[in-house]
Amino acid sequence: MSPVPVPLSNRKLVALDGVRGLAIVAVMQTHIAIQQVSLSPLLRGTFALGWAGVDLFFVLSGFLITGILLDTRQSTNYFRSFYARRVLRIFPLYYGFLAVALLIFPFVVNPDFMPAPSHRWLYVCYLANWQPHAQWHVLGHFWSLCVEEQFYFLWPLVVLLVSPRRLLPLIVVLELLLVGGRSWWLWTHSQVPTEYLTTVTRIDGLLLGAASALLVRQFRMPRSGIRVLPWIALLFLATFVAGYHMLGHNARHAFTQSIGFALLAISFAAFVLYAALSEAEPGWRKTWLHWKPLVIFGKYSYGIYVFHYPIFYFAERLCRRLPYAVHQSIWFAWLLIGAECALSFIVASLSYNFFEKRFLALKDRFEPVYQEAVSTRLSAVDASSSLCATVDRNA
Repeated sequence: MSPVPVPLSNRKLVALDGVRGLAIVAVMQTHIAIQQVSLSPLLRGTFALGWAGVDLFFVLSGFLITGILLDTRQSTNYFRSFYARRVLRIFPLYYGFLAVALLIFPFVVNPDFMPAPSHRWLYVCYLANWQPHAQWHVLGHFWSLCVEEQFYFLWPLVVLLVSPRRLLPLIVVLELLLVGGRSWWLWTHSQVPTEYLTTVTRIDGLLLGAASALLVRQFRMPRSGIRVLPWIALLFLATFVAGYHMLGHNARHAFTQSIGFALLAISFAAFVLYAALSEAEPGWRKTWLHWKPLVIFGKYSYGIYVFHYPIFYFAERLCRRLPYAVHQSIWFAWLLIGAECALSFIVASLSYNFFEKRFLALKDRFEPVYQEAVSTRLSAVDASSSLCATVDRNA
């Protein structure tokens, strides 16, 4: 076999860790807004919009995973390599924490903050986002992990069966069907809580991220186009925020579930494209996404996501034993926020370095394998390609 060139999906983009950092900070802000009622209404309202950080994660995942699948599409062990590497990245932490949550938490967590016993099997099968009656609890944030895992399960087959040239039009059609289908459902049935969580209604970000991965491999974007991307991202984000805040409660949810998710997906897709393509740009355009604290938060974002909400729950429960005047004071709220975020980061970093890395070290055993003729073809493509947008090898 001839040496295989390093595919685009194996090159490191530090800026994408910065994007991850922004996403996890936004998600934590949402849960801070839920917990800290002593914060000002304006601040809580701003923090509450951090739920959109999940959609940023979706776009980034769609971009990274589709990039990997496109770059390994001609490998002889396409499915085995992809699924084995995904399992080693995701399953150890997910199932390790889930075992603790289902075996120990029932003895220390208020039953109102635990999944219903009849629904707990759904977490084992990555189906928790399809619960008929959504409830918020210490595992409530796992719904987004279920959405992503279901996407990982089905999307490799789609990428293999549909040629790259036809995949982009297919994604556009699927997105239009999603927006139209959600709008029709809201018009005829009204919104329901589970519509926020099901895969078929929250896949906008994953699809637009996949489209972004195709765009950077099929087209060459000029520098002027790269510089416009942040403004496109800002325009669609501002449109969503304006619509969200100008409407009443019921209309706000209808707006979000009909076109709001699509607006966020377009905004974040433009932002992820900018982060990837500006990696080769000099100066401040890439510096802020390379800010070390943001990049480190991004590196441990998976663990932070898994651990942070249970940590918030236990910290809040412990602090309720303090005098009411202390517990409800603004200075204590900020002290608690800092302590919870720091503890989430510490636990996630320990988990990554002393537990998850043991499994990540096994990923090299499942590298893509190519036939000699395919390797020669890939070498020619890689040598002629001028794409500067690449994908994080630790997707």
